[in-house]
Amino acid sequence: MSEKIKFDDLQPADLPAPPQATARIVHACSNPRVGARELADIVASDPVLTAEILRTANSAYMGLQRKVRSATHAVAVLGTRSLRNIALCLAVRDAVKPDAIPGYDTVEYWEDAIRRAVSARILAGKVGVDPDDAFTVGLLQDFGLLALFFGLPQYADRWVVLRGAQPEERREMEMEIFGATHDRVGLALARNWALPGDIAIPIACHHKSDLSGVPEELRKLCHLAMGADWMASVFTAHDQRNALERCRGLLVDTFGISLDTVDNMLEQVSDAVEKAAASLGLRVSAQKPFEEVVREATRQLVEENLSYQELVRALEQALAERERLAQELKEANSQLQKLAYFDPLTGLANRRRFNEMYLSEIMRHGRSGKHLSLLMLDLDHFKQVNDTYGHPFGDAVLEAVSEAINDTLRVIDVKARVGGEELCALLPETDASGGQEAAERLRAAIAKLKLKTPTGNVRVTTSIGACTWVGEVDNAIEAEAVGKQLMDTADTALYIAKQSGRNRTTWLKYGSDVST
Repeated sequence: MSEKIKFDDLQPADLPAPPQATARIVHACSNPRVGARELADIVASDPVLTAEILRTANSAYMGLQRKVRSATHAVAVLGTRSLRNIALCLAVRDAVKPDAIPGYDTVEYWEDAIRRAVSARILAGKVGVDPDDAFTVGLLQDFGLLALFFGLPQYADRWVVLRGAQPEERREMEMEIFGATHDRVGLALARNWALPGDIAIPIACHHKSDLSGVPEELRKLCHLAMGADWMASVFTAHDQRNALERCRGLLVDTFGISLDTVDNMLEQVSDAVEKAAASLGLRVSAQKPFEEVVREATRQLVEENLSYQELVRALEQALAERERLAQELKEANSQLQKLAYFDPLTGLANRRRFNEMYLSEIMRHGRSGKHLSLLMLDLDHFKQVNDTYGHPFGDAVLEAVSEAINDTLRVIDVKARVGGEELCALLPETDASGGQEAAERLRAAIAKLKLKTPTGNVRVTTSIGACTWVGEVDNAIEAEAVGKQLMDTADTALYIAKQSGRNRTTWLKYGSDVST
């Protein structure tokens, strides 16, 4: 990898991979065609993993009334969902070895991850969410941060600063340091590990304030993951007073629970961390009780200050980063002018041309104050089409789809092929209502395509993720930041569309979760 994460170039080999045995169990538990006997055989095929599952299942933290004695018994007592969650927790635990990142304290990372997991489980009992699912999501929701350090170990010394930051501040710091955030990398990991939507979507969306594009049954789990993040930060944030205040307000406003209930939940966290760590075979330090956190928060309320030198140093770093990004953008634009602009197969703009026009349109709309909509399309099961009918037929599909895009959208719309079967359309001066109408019209036009083969007609469908932005930008740096967030939002919407059944359009709101 280069100095910063680039999602366009991100490959599975760049990300931590689950141990093969646990990956087989997770996938088998998610496959309705795998029966209990076959699942038990898969578990029993690895004696070491079987022992780990039995130890975890029989731990005091799990609280089972009957002791689990064998792989067959584990399948019967736990059920596929709980077994999947235990295997997934073990897979995450073992995906990155303790010494894989020189200079990085993985013990502290896992302590924080377990703290989020137990916070999620405690909160789940108050808001009606499955506690095992909540624990698993809580344990995995920041795994993308560990993957960032795994991919860019030269930044291991930044862990101390990141750990002490509050959730929103930490996410902004990740963007500055790595060029990516843990939820974005977590989404890439979820895809790479083929995780089910009930785990993957909360990982991808637990920082989003607007969840209108998320399936309704998963919204509470997304909110719960956000709440667990703030509960955990109460114990690790440098500014514990502010973290405690924000946590209390968030949980009261989001879930309608009382302040006394919030504090009661926080009092349970430290003891639960030690028990959960023991159940997973992980080591943690002695846990600070909530009463000590409250005393520290009170002290900070009296003595809170930030030195002038620290403010100047932070400003100097931000200005230096801004100048560096401006120079990189200038050099990149110079290179773009030397490259061809159109994809030879489809006749659509290529990725470089799209990127050039993309930033230009954001700058123009930032001055005019008009809406700009972005559509991201991915042909459904395109690999299967190529494998079944051959790549020449796959090329014919892309040509037909591109023709449908040109026929359906306006001349002023920017249409581009940005990957193999990945297509984009930028709709100038188009608000959310007009963009949704255009996206649905385009999806229907593609669904009507029927391409002939010797064995009959083949139907083509597409999933579309989209969003709309309106706002102001003063310079190219701000435009680049808006462009990345707009693309990230549309990409997440596309992923949700595919997870929700494909051949559909999902629209996510661009708003308060913009990363700069």
